[in-house]
Amino acid sequence: METLLSFAEELERRDADVAQALLEVERLQRQVEEMRVYGTAAVTLLASLPSALRELDVDERAAVAEELEADAAARDAEAALQRARKEDERLAAEGSLQRAHDRAHSAERWVAQIRDERARLEAEGEARRAESMVLTARAGELAPLVRDVPPPSPGLEGALAWASRARGELLLERSALATERDTLVREASELLASVLGEALTTTGVAGVRARLERALHEA
Repeated sequence: METLLSFAEELERRDADVAQALLEVERLQRQVEEMRVYGTAAVTLLASLPSALRELDVDERAAVAEELEADAAARDAEAALQRARKEDERLAAEGSLQRAHDRAHSAERWVAQIRDERARLEAEGEARRAESMVLTARAGELAPLVRDVPPPSPGLEGALAWASRARGELLLERSALATERDTLVREASELLASVLGEALTTTGVAGVRARLERALHEA
């Protein structure tokens, strides 16, 4: 009887250890995956940033040129209005002036939008660079916790390469622990079945000693 109870207690202890190990592995998986997702986003943005800024430079030059032309057209329209003597000339000049002002306002908004977009991209680039440093440091902190994966190389790309390998290793480790837990559950079921004398399936190991003890006392 004591041997059976000791075995049940050992099963519970092993199951608790495996359950704790599973929690740790799953926590590491979440941290590595979060680092991988944010790191990939940072690399993607930083790689595309120079091209995006060059395109904005081209757009800004076009917008500034349009603004200058619109301002010149507005000045010409104002001069034409001042020269107008006849009613039809005055009406035509007023229409030209209104269109020129509308064009100038549109060009001014275009320039402002481009400059706002440049400021936004530059700020996001700075934020991603700062985030990259944090993620690189985080990879160094997590590396000792993942077995059989060499530490990351310097820089964000090194951290991402490490995260990819760590992700695969943690998947294997989690699978092995889950299999071990299934084995413990099967052993607990077999132990209870051997005492009760009938087929029994249990879904967990916790409490198996107490169940076994009750069954032995009843027997």
